[in-house]
Amino acid sequence: MFGKIFNAFVLAALPLYFCNGLVSRAYGQSLVFGPELFSSEGGKSQRVVKHFSIQDVSQKFIVSVQSGRGSEKGVARGAIDINGEPIVSPDEIGKQFKMLKKPVKLQKQNDISVEVAGEADAPIIVTIMSQEEYSVTAKMPPVGETVYLAGYASVIFPSGTFEGTQDVMVSTADSPSAQDIFETNYTVPRLPYEIRINSGDKAPEKDIEVSVNIPESFVSSNYQIHIFAQMHDNPAATDGHDRFFMISSGVDEIIKTVSATLPKQAFSNRYGKNGTYEAIITVGLVQ
Repeated sequence: MFGKIFNAFVLAALPLYFCNGLVSRAYGQSLVFGPELFSSEGGKSQRVVKHFSIQDVSQKFIVSVQSGRGSEKGVARGAIDINGEPIVSPDEIGKQFKMLKKPVKLQKQNDISVEVAGEADAPIIVTIMSQEEYSVTAKMPPVGETVYLAGYASVIFPSGTFEGTQDVMVSTADSPSAQDIFETNYTVPRLPYEIRINSGDKAPEKDIEVSVNIPESFVSSNYQIHIFAQMHDNPAATDGHDRFFMISSGVDEIIKTVSATLPKQAFSNRYGKNGTYEAIITVGLVQ
């Protein structure tokens, strides 16, 4: 498939295990639908209805919609109903490339109707997820270890990343500021959330390996799939701005992951809470 490399990085497919001292905290920022791509048929309007179920209706959920762009003039347009209730109107999709997020109430059994018009290569991406945080923490030994954020990502800290045992955390995030920074430089579809890798009070001394789970809709698309990392555009300057940089990545279509080497420069004490060092990554689709 165009732009995709079968990557030998298969650690994410190994059975889930927890290293010594690992403490898992899962607060359910789980995906309940998508991310899924919807596009028109040969430029003609198409309506698709799908069913999904959830277990805990007491959680707060959001629907995320991205309007894809096929060319300078070709922008996807559409409307979304959930359980017969209009959620996103045609006036809200397609005016500009920006991720739209709205709260939504769900039932245990749900139907979502997505109608798309516009160019066939200008899809929209729809995701529904809970708003709760999801994270895993670990005490990273000097010999290194792999940290798994089940369902989302795995992070390999190689031997020598830290001189001593270090507290690290991998978590999901839904940051409006990160969204704005990404959209300043890119008009490409992406995952509607970020992965944050926090290394506490010490920055990694080596580059690390990251692997992010991607949905079947991304794998089966004709897009190239890459990891993007938020970094300062000029670390030597004091007046520069952050931006997301595309990192050369490899896709494993069997286990549905995209993997890359994350440079240690991606960690900054301006991103984490209380001055801790943190890297912020997401996955984008590039034509």
